[in-house]
Amino acid sequence: MKYVKNLLFLFILFSCPLAQAQLFRLEAGIGATQISWLESQATTDLNVQLSIQKTQSKRKFFVSLKAFGNIHRSNVDRLKYTFIEPRNTYSSTISPNEELFSNYRGSEAEVGFLWNQKTTILPTIYPILSLYSHSIARKISSKNSNYIEEEKYSLHGINAGIGVIIPGKIVTTFQGQIFEPIIRNIKLYGNYVGVPYSSTKFTNDFCYRGKIGFKKAKIGALIAYEILNLGAAENKKSKSILASQANSLSISFLYEF
Repeated sequence: MKYVKNLLFLFILFSCPLAQAQLFRLEAGIGATQISWLESQATTDLNVQLSIQKTQSKRKFFVSLKAFGNIHRSNVDRLKYTFIEPRNTYSSTISPNEELFSNYRGSEAEVGFLWNQKTTILPTIYPILSLYSHSIARKISSKNSNYIEEEKYSLHGINAGIGVIIPGKIVTTFQGQIFEPIIRNIKLYGNYVGVPYSSTKFTNDFCYRGKIGFKKAKIGALIAYEILNLGAAENKKSKSILASQANSLSISFLYEF
């Protein structure tokens, strides 16, 4: 819910007359993402992007936010899931045959610069450099319990890449990016954990992003694909988490105010 509040705050703040000036551009949109992680789920997305570019400048500053949550829950494969055992005999255990379900949610935030953004009639290649943050969480529940466990990953680091703008009646953009997480925070919550526990050791791998955008006048669409390497986590006080990879394909429809 707090991610949605941040989106609404940014939307209200820059919808004022100041945002209508030539220097400011505000885009807001809604979309959907198909996430293939430990399960496969579809989410609904809300996103906002503010860009600032001085007159005659080729450099553009931007801030973007995105929040997403699953549309439906998915069945958990019991062969690939291990419980943390109850700490005492008064805690009720989960039957080995009881169905388990997962729910995904998360957010993204990015602040950075795009270069070579001056209007031209020729295709233009431009570099991208930004600070990027991605959070994703997986909650486990059953028919008899709304909450059993939850693992949450927060990755913060540097994102760099190359983009291409192709002018025309419909402006087309392509972007390829590499995300290097500098700070990782992996936490495990749960009824049997008594926590939260932050993992003390983890692996660190590159992540990758690709985008294709289309825009005509003030209406646009963005297709994005992301490979998020979440890595493995080790914690002696709870349970270790095996390395995993979240792949997501999303589409968003945007309107510029």
